[in-house]
Amino acid sequence: MSKPLTKEQVQLKKIRRLKDKNLHNLLLHRFLNHYGYDKGEITAKAIIDDIIKLIDDYYLVSTLDDDLHHINHGQLVYMAVPVDEYPKRGKAIAQTRVKPVVLSFMTDADIEHLAHGFDSKSLRKKRLARWVDEAFDQGALLTQLDLAILLGVCDAVVSQYVNEIQSEGKLLPTRGNIHDLSGAITHKREIITLYLDGYFTPQIAMKTKHSNEAVDRYIRDYQRVEILWQHGVSNIDQLSQLVRLSKRVVQQYVDLLPDKIKNTISKNKNLDSTEKQTKLYLPGEAEMSSAEEQLIKE
Repeated sequence: MSKPLTKEQVQLKKIRRLKDKNLHNLLLHRFLNHYGYDKGEITAKAIIDDIIKLIDDYYLVSTLDDDLHHINHGQLVYMAVPVDEYPKRGKAIAQTRVKPVVLSFMTDADIEHLAHGFDSKSLRKKRLARWVDEAFDQGALLTQLDLAILLGVCDAVVSQYVNEIQSEGKLLPTRGNIHDLSGAITHKREIITLYLDGYFTPQIAMKTKHSNEAVDRYIRDYQRVEILWQHGVSNIDQLSQLVRLSKRVVQQYVDLLPDKIKNTISKNKNLDSTEKQTKLYLPGEAEMSSAEEQLIKE
């Protein structure tokens, strides 16, 4: 005959019974008794832990004040693409990783704006700029389509707002700008202009709200176009093939070349441009070619 439980043991048993009434054990019971799962309880628990973590990441989000318990009044949760989730050809949004971010849908500044005369356009532009900055600060990016649904306007209106804001000198960290999804070259111009002015990568990244890696990538692409241009390759189709970038992107970098570099082509018109554009020699190869020509002449 077993010993009677002490008062403390009884209390612990009650507590355990209450704690066991949770989502984890409910899913475990489903796995073992309803889903035909036959890999054992330990593996099932590991899978369930991963599922619950995924649910937490999806629904449990941090507010801008790092409060993990609740969303503050005037805030909303929105799913956005992380900064490090880069696009690929043929990659749909359904195959793209997303994360929850908290956006301040309504703030005291918005209320004050309305109190001093209702101007819906300026209010929308303020909200737009605020939302892309908040998403970026939380490691994610909003698209113009995201902003359209949040603002309750069409994406053409959002595009107009973005262009107006950026024409005033503020570069918005939208996904089109950061991940180079749009035809605009505002971010390229900003980065390359700062580079040509002598700024270093960390400074450029801070000013343009890009990662160091993204800034370096833009600079490398620009340098490749510049070097080829200085060697006489001015045909956009050929530049596109050599640097392995689209013709649209190559044209953007060509437009950013300083005039003194663009003029190098006209100064060398008397050279055999056709030969220079068909093949570029490495320094060692060029010297060897000259030596061989000298031998032929002798």
